[in-house]
Amino acid sequence: MANSNYLFFLQIACLIILLSLSPSSAHNKSRKFMAPAPGPAPVSQVDYKGCFSKVYAFGGSYTDTGNAYLMGGFQSFIGKIFSMNPFGSTGHRQCNGRLVIDFLCDAISMPPLSPYKDSASNFSNGANFAIAGSTALSSDFFSRFNIGSPGSLMWKSNPESFQTQIDWFHKFVAEKECMGKDEAACKAELENVLFWIGEIGGDDYSRLSGSSAATKQVTEQAVGHVYDLLKAMLDKGAKYVVVHGLPPSGCFPLHLTFCPLTDRDQNGCSKSANSVIMAHNELLQKKLEEIRNTYKDCMIIYVDYYRAYQTILTNLQKYQFQEPFKACCGSGKGPFHFDLHSLCGSFGTSTCKDSSQHISWDGLHLTETMHQHLADLFFNQSYCKPSFAELVKKKKGY
Repeated sequence: MANSNYLFFLQIACLIILLSLSPSSAHNKSRKFMAPAPGPAPVSQVDYKGCFSKVYAFGGSYTDTGNAYLMGGFQSFIGKIFSMNPFGSTGHRQCNGRLVIDFLCDAISMPPLSPYKDSASNFSNGANFAIAGSTALSSDFFSRFNIGSPGSLMWKSNPESFQTQIDWFHKFVAEKECMGKDEAACKAELENVLFWIGEIGGDDYSRLSGSSAATKQVTEQAVGHVYDLLKAMLDKGAKYVVVHGLPPSGCFPLHLTFCPLTDRDQNGCSKSANSVIMAHNELLQKKLEEIRNTYKDCMIIYVDYYRAYQTILTNLQKYQFQEPFKACCGSGKGPFHFDLHSLCGSFGTSTCKDSSQHISWDGLHLTETMHQHLADLFFNQSYCKPSFAELVKKKKGY
């Protein structure tokens, strides 16, 4: 009995010690991470190599491989960040390395996707239409609420809307993919392409933070635009589509820097910011179910970005992260290494020695290591609904 009690108290002591070893910042010391729910079992192993020979990608800065840069859509200091990118001339990602879309291409044995605005590419393996900083809502919407430079962060004040990506896609199909083919032949061609719809709406919420715009209205319009984009693809012939939910941006340094300590959830993230994201993702999933019922022969999967991110956040030791909330590249002496007026790449900013220990790259975007872990959860675990493996099985006729 004595030995049993001794072991019990020893286990408690070890638990307390482990909790005290969380990253050394005032923010981390002020809360404890919520114990994660049991993770899903790995999906059955499927060989992804060669399942798709082309990918068309859409989205924002988490997917863009160079369009915004080539369009001159960034503030001038942002160019310094891209020189750090190991992809060189095919880089221009808002990250210190690869994005989830890059890990996807690697998994299916394809080279990285070229941005649509890269005139030197032959687009033999598809195209990336994503534009960093683009919004689901129109530029007129932001002008109406007088949302300018303070909300534009590293982008120019007038954002590109996702309509630009839709227009690019239609032009690309007409002039390249389906040139000289009739409608039936064009649809047959697009049926074999993987359509990747990255994060849509995240930049809208970042720009609208603190404005008088009604959040519910923004969510309905943003999700409505995702629905319209998806429908446009399906009507063109798309059969295999991956749609991203939004990540918990309330866990980003951008939001944590400005939200009061009273606005924190059990994991230390902004409760109000994440509630907006959860509402967006819930409505998006409902809309996807509606469209699945209309296009029954198509495989449309939802990427549960929010849950995957939270899984990593609540298992920092497993994923070997030391800094869940501190930006690797930035400025400021606070716990987040983030200053809205001195963003990564501008004068006076600094970069951490080991980015693999950080979830956040620059306060708004993620490190390559975080993208790599997320990609593993998306492609090899049950963080897609249905799973990515099921989509590949259907493509291969299993």
